Amino acid sequence: MAGSKLKGTKDSFYDHWVREVERVPSVEGLFVDDLRTVEVVPWPRKGGRGVYINLAGQRVSDAQICEIPPGGQQNPEKHIFEELIFVVQGRGATTVWNEGEPKLTFEWQEGSLFAIPLNSWHQHFNGSGSQPARYLAVTDAPIILNRFRNLDFVFGCDFLFRDRYTFSEDYFAASGQEYSDAILKTNFVPDVMTTPLVPSPRLSSHGFRRFHLSNGTMSAHIGELPPGQYRFGHRHGPGAHIIWLKGKGYDLTWETGTKNVHRIDWHSGTMTSPPEWWYHQHFNLGKEPALAVALHFNIRISQVEGDFLQFTRTSLKEIPFDKEDPELRAQYIREIEKVGVPFGMEETYRLDREVRADD
Repeated sequence: MAGSKLKGTKDSFYDHWVREVERVPSVEGLFVDDLRTVEVVPWPRKGGRGVYINLAGQRVSDAQICEIPPGGQQNPEKHIFEELIFVVQGRGATTVWNEGEPKLTFEWQEGSLFAIPLNSWHQHFNGSGSQPARYLAVTDAPIILNRFRNLDFVFGCDFLFRDRYTFSEDYFAASGQEYSDAILKTNFVPDVMTTPLVPSPRLSSHGFRRFHLSNGTMSAHIGELPPGQYRFGHRHGPGAHIIWLKGKGYDLTWETGTKNVHRIDWHSGTMTSPPEWWYHQHFNLGKEPALAVALHFNIRISQVEGDFLQFTRTSLKEIPFDKEDPELRAQYIREIEKVGVPFGMEETYRLDREVRADD
């Protein structure tokens, strides 16, 4: 783990709650080297073990690593903040229910992705008697806790969001619905590693897939980065958590208006979260495509007439290839030459020119 001095309060209601009520450590900085090896501690409220992850000085969303012991289970809970879950290791099951309705249980494995329906009761179980199960949760708890500043309301509200969830035997098993812009509306992704990709809406040479989960206001996507290629420098609002699933490479990130560039070397299991409005780029150093899943706070989801579903990123800004720092490109070419990977950006440059011409 590494970082720098980043802007962001540490004296909010949320921060006091983490320190003084939860009494669980919080990992900070710009990245986590490996989600599978982060040290976790006993977590009385949730049961099992865990740790908070608050990267990049942000207080709009957080992440949590939670570990369930062999044959164990977490405590039941509900809350009015959104929660996306990505299974890092192991296998198990989750039970979801609303007061007065039957309980629904579904199974998950390493690589599964799903969302807890808003304010529904839920409980997680480890399906192995010999190995711990570990998952990553990304939530908007900071913004919800800081807005209401009342734990009884956040964790004890009786309102049922029936537009988000009401009992249905196939809620976590039904086929997803496809929309334009690479969107799959679903409630459960069995394994993001084997999910079929479609051409990226912006660069067709890159495999891509967006997910709208459990009718929530957070979202996720998976993206593939071909060998010999990098993602153009871009910046956006806070709250994106990027987990590398396979491959190796590095990110460069820098605060807008400065030349203080931070390098983050990544591999399978690394998670980064770019600070708000900082530029960042992803570079593939491997001989195979790299794959990442990103869990987002800053996605607005617009449902309009018919079968049209649209995602919009807040304040997305990208540096076109002809405006980027040529030294960053030259540095990347030198690095891939060391491992015998040919530079493969020519087609991406051409597609970028076409897209920007259409814009």
